[in-house]
Amino acid sequence: MSWIRYIADMLHLASMIILILKIRNSRNCIGISSKTQEIYLIVFCLRYLDLFFYFISPYNTLMKIGFISATVYTIYLIRFKKPYCTTYEPSQDNFPHLLYLLPAAGVLALIIHSDFSFFEMIWSYSIWLEAFAIVPQLYLLQRMGEVENITSNYVITLGLYRFFYIFHWYGGF
Repeated sequence: MSWIRYIADMLHLASMIILILKIRNSRNCIGISSKTQEIYLIVFCLRYLDLFFYFISPYNTLMKIGFISATVYTIYLIRFKKPYCTTYEPSQDNFPHLLYLLPAAGVLALIIHSDFSFFEMIWSYSIWLEAFAIVPQLYLLQRMGEVENITSNYVITLGLYRFFYIFHWYGGF
């Protein structure tokens, strides 16, 4: 594993920890898009289907399970766990992701992929969908007008994770 991927993974993990700590410590989820988290859950569940078929390494397996678990936990806090869920504003988090983002990722996966096999198409779809996942979060922040520092730290860390992963993928080709 390259050091660039390791940095990217640690930044991704840090973004998830920042988000969970923000929700728990502030006792609210104001400014956090549940739709972004739900898209990430779709991304991880599709991309990490290989957990059922291949073992790569303990690190790889633990990170994948950790990403899925942290995302499920974040959605649970935002949608169901009191007092956090009482501060979630679905009327503000209203980007039509089912109408635009999921179909767009599907079209791009059909057009741009390396092989027309089931797992390659699922993987390609998850890559495109992850590229769009931040859109509901950015839309929510734009609608709110102001952003808490910790929320901006989450968004910046998430962006840095994607930045490092681009270099990781570039180095792989």
